Amino acid sequence: MKHDKISTKIAKAGTPLKHHDAEQKNRYSSGLEDNLKKALTELLILFLFGEEEHYIGELSPLLEKRSHGVLSIVFPYAAIYRITQSGYLTETKKKTAPDGRLRQYYAITETGRAYLQKLLETYQAFFQGVNDILLRGERHAPD
Repeated sequence: MKHDKISTKIAKAGTPLKHHDAEQKNRYSSGLEDNLKKALTELLILFLFGEEEHYIGELSPLLEKRSHGVLSIVFPYAAIYRITQSGYLTETKKKTAPDGRLRQYYAITETGRAYLQKLLETYQAFFQGVNDILLRGERHAPD
């Protein structure tokens, strides 16, 4: 019976968790959620820059919109600085942003594109492995 409860929780993993109090939710998910956000920040930033140039201030709203409110980066400046220092992003000319203000835009470098490809491969392999473990009971007969 315990296996059935785990499978049910896994099957519902795509739906928002419903807890009766916020403290209980934070206790269960905040550690994992925080660690996943830290691990995926670089990948997500590089992915967005792989699509087009951006200025720093548009990253948080863009991530929130594209993830349907699940992901956000409150203070992306440190991550952008670190990624730029690694040679994966470069400053481009200042441009007028949609809000009419002059903004510093950044673009991904060729080195950044190669690094992004490696990050995506690692991400896909890792999460495929996790899914293979979590979903094994639903796809295969027990050993």
